[in-house]
Amino acid sequence: MTTLPVVIKTMNRGDIPACTDIIRQSEPWKTLRETVDLAAAVKKKQGYVALIEGAVAGFVVFTPEPVFARGGYLRAVGVAPAVRGFGIGTQLLKFAEKATAKQATNLFLCVSSFNKSGQSFYKNLGYKKAGNLDNLIKKGFSEYLYWKKLK
Repeated sequence: MTTLPVVIKTMNRGDIPACTDIIRQSEPWKTLRETVDLAAAVKKKQGYVALIEGAVAGFVVFTPEPVFARGGYLRAVGVAPAVRGFGIGTQLLKFAEKATAKQATNLFLCVSSFNKSGQSFYKNLGYKKAGNLDNLIKKGFSEYLYWKKLK
């Protein structure tokens, strides 16, 4: 896999439209008919974007401080369809892990039962399934709780 070089920076209000476009084109949000509160992520300084030549190629939203079982929480990660498969998601997740490891020993996330590519992505990066939350967001679907020990 070829990795594209990205610059990761704190998300600002001007980045929200590009991130919203990524969400509209991506799972699990399409199936769940959900979105991410990007304005709150900006306000709390919990959102970051990956830039390629100054354009938003992806984003990550996470809480690095311990919020559950000595762990931070990954709220969302998304990559623009045109640049998927070039390591941007991995770079964003590694960024979140490194920031979280400064404050917490674990990182947790949820991935939808139908989102097989998401499950594979997280497993390949060392995450383990820790639980199953039936009908958490939408009836008929489960959210799988994944976990990774950071230190």
